Amino acid sequence: MPYTTYKFLHLLGILSVFLAWGALAIYRFSGENKLGPSKSTFRLIMLTHGIGMVLALVAGFGLLARLGIHGQWPMWVTIKLVLWLLLGVGVLLPKRFPHLLKAWWLGLIGLASLALYLVVFKPF
Repeated sequence: MPYTTYKFLHLLGILSVFLAWGALAIYRFSGENKLGPSKSTFRLIMLTHGIGMVLALVAGFGLLARLGIHGQWPMWVTIKLVLWLLLGVGVLLPKRFPHLLKAWWLGLIGLASLALYLVVFKPF
């Protein structure tokens, strides 16, 4: 596939992940009571998150191949993989630690900023 196709799919995956994170935050902020969102809404959020994560990962590796990055990865790629893992595992945090939801929200902005910095500037 061409570079632009991989880039489109990668960005679509990232958009899906952050859409799901935003929806999850609203879901948790609204509470899980009779008046709050349904379990099917939660499933849709998690499905969007999972598909986005897979799409971002697969297309990201496609981009690396198109950029000719084989063998030893640059440090920015390794850090982005760690961030990807944090974004994947992090969906468990709002349910287990609801009192940290606001801090989690700010942390998500920080993770996104770091990932964007790494991909734009490729500092190392």
